[in-house]
Amino acid sequence: MASAYDKVQGNVPPAPDRQAVWIRSNRHGGAVVNSPYSGDEADAEASSRPTIRPAQRRHVTPPSDDSTSSRPDPASYSQPLPSRRELRQREAAAATGAPTAVYSDAPPIRQDSAVGSAAGHPYNRGHEHNSGHEHGGGHLGAGGDIGRAHAGDGGRGDRPRGRGPVEREPLGPVRGTIRTFGELCITAGLVLILFVVWQLWWTDLAANRDNEVLADELAQDWQNQDPNELPEDPDEPVVADPVGKNEAFGIFYIPRFGGDYYRTVAEGVDLEPVLNRMGLGRYPNSAMPGDVGNFSIAGHRVTYGKPLNQIAELRPGDEIVVQTKDGFYTYTFRNFDIILPDAIEVLAPVPDMPDSKGKDRILTMTACNPMFSARERYVAYAELTDWTPANEGAPGSIKDSEAYKKVSKKGGA
Repeated sequence: MASAYDKVQGNVPPAPDRQAVWIRSNRHGGAVVNSPYSGDEADAEASSRPTIRPAQRRHVTPPSDDSTSSRPDPASYSQPLPSRRELRQREAAAATGAPTAVYSDAPPIRQDSAVGSAAGHPYNRGHEHNSGHEHGGGHLGAGGDIGRAHAGDGGRGDRPRGRGPVEREPLGPVRGTIRTFGELCITAGLVLILFVVWQLWWTDLAANRDNEVLADELAQDWQNQDPNELPEDPDEPVVADPVGKNEAFGIFYIPRFGGDYYRTVAEGVDLEPVLNRMGLGRYPNSAMPGDVGNFSIAGHRVTYGKPLNQIAELRPGDEIVVQTKDGFYTYTFRNFDIILPDAIEVLAPVPDMPDSKGKDRILTMTACNPMFSARERYVAYAELTDWTPANEGAPGSIKDSEAYKKVSKKGGA
């Protein structure tokens, strides 16, 4: 008859019959175990075996390696067999292939015993049988080097390591070309966005700053200069003196564009430096402010400060004031026209009549049309209706405006 220790260690052959018989012992308190016997044999076996009672698990030190006995004495272990519930849990775990739990009722493995030593000892043979190969399943005992080695993975053995970096498949010529083209398109799009931001936003900031500085310098210069001698006829305006190319000579105020609107005007219509940085530009050979003929100017409608951005908002009767060192010239808006870029006859002393001399004092302002395009030109016509000498102060249309107050602080009239 196999001992309890042999049953735990698995050193007994399996029972020929798996039939379970419930044995109740009225004499010892009704402990229940599984038995391979049936009928009267089970009753006889139960009467001759001690009753298994649930008891507190204790660890008993196994026999030392230098023991001379061929088999450890089962009587030296007071450890009872595992309970029925624990056996069921082990069977279920074994059936599913999951690692079994560490048996708390088995004798612990001594930490100072080597796996390869005393191979013939029954205790070591039992350990080898249950622990399997070096990286096998669950192990018995709570100590020992092998137990600690497998404690991290729960006795499941070697796990596959994490996969290393996967080598990418070459793109090939077609995919590589498409990918490169896509990256170039993205780069071109970003460059285009930056260009639009620079063109529509940054150029306005820079041009407005340059215009303020130029207007301040111009006002200070007028303060240090004597105005031209007034004519005998008080209604006769003083004609402004001609200036050199790219030189500023006046300041425009257009109340229709806002109370804070003012832009400097310089000689010439070149993009650099006049139209892009100085504001408005006078067409060469056109009349000066106050003179008989056509005082013609040009300016941007968008970008670079957009001095004529609202030219299409002008209405008949709106006043346009031009300030020079001699005084203020007030032009009144009359009408507008839309022409092609090569229709230069609008710059004649009498617009659209190149052969006529005329006797009117006209102001012609030109800007691109439509906005963001140079396909056409928008032309606004105005006529001189009033003039005020510098020593009499600004006319009422701009005297209280924010724009004139800002300029006059720097030395204006």
